Amino acid sequence: MAALLAELMGRATGICGGKGGSMHLTDVSRGAMGSYAIVGAHLPVAAGAAWAAQERGTGQVVVCFFGDGTTNIGAFHEALNLAAVWRLPVVFVCENNLYLEYTPIASVTAVENPAADRAATYGLQAILVDRNDADEMSRVATAAVSIAREGGGPSLVEARTYRQTGHSRADPGKYRPQEEVEAWLGRDPIPILRERLRAAAVEASVLDRIDRAAEEAVDRATEEAKAAPPPDPAVLETDLWADGSSSWRN
Repeated sequence: MAALLAELMGRATGICGGKGGSMHLTDVSRGAMGSYAIVGAHLPVAAGAAWAAQERGTGQVVVCFFGDGTTNIGAFHEALNLAAVWRLPVVFVCENNLYLEYTPIASVTAVENPAADRAATYGLQAILVDRNDADEMSRVATAAVSIAREGGGPSLVEARTYRQTGHSRADPGKYRPQEEVEAWLGRDPIPILRERLRAAAVEASVLDRIDRAAEEAVDRATEEAKAAPPPDPAVLETDLWADGSSSWRN
């Protein structure tokens, strides 16, 4: 956690040395193959990683998360098609929060469920799940990963959810109807799960301890990241294409 926060703050102790930032969080040693600033760019990467696992017989499964807007990007369809043809061990998870950056997904997409309604195009089952129900998500995830690991090929999961704030800190989110926001705030997954656990006779004091432990862990990691030094200027010109790509293109 400290290394992730350090990367967000541009510190030398970040998982990418403070050079990647929020859009390029990568730690291959832990199986995190990277996030990318280009929408949809990571889906072919996920298919490639799954193909490598399949060829090597490692039993690994790739899980690839993306937003609803990605379903209208060519890389989405290319990755799904190859994954289905080659029966790759990969689970594609579309987190549909109903909006692109500022645009409602429904206003630019021909089908109601941008991922699930397209699954049949690639011979896959349509899987639509409530992202705000932690137990349901766990059941769907366990089943999809088991299918992939047993050689059953890819799954495409559409997890319907909502973002409680704007797209970024600079976005007040005023383009969303207030009644819609309030309705979805009432479906916050954390209070829902907490109430479900209380109904299952889990003591409130136990849940409070879990909350405190999580907050304290985040606070410790935050302070550790804040105290870390910035990257050495000597690394500024490392990890780059020094020739501007002209030599390998020609």
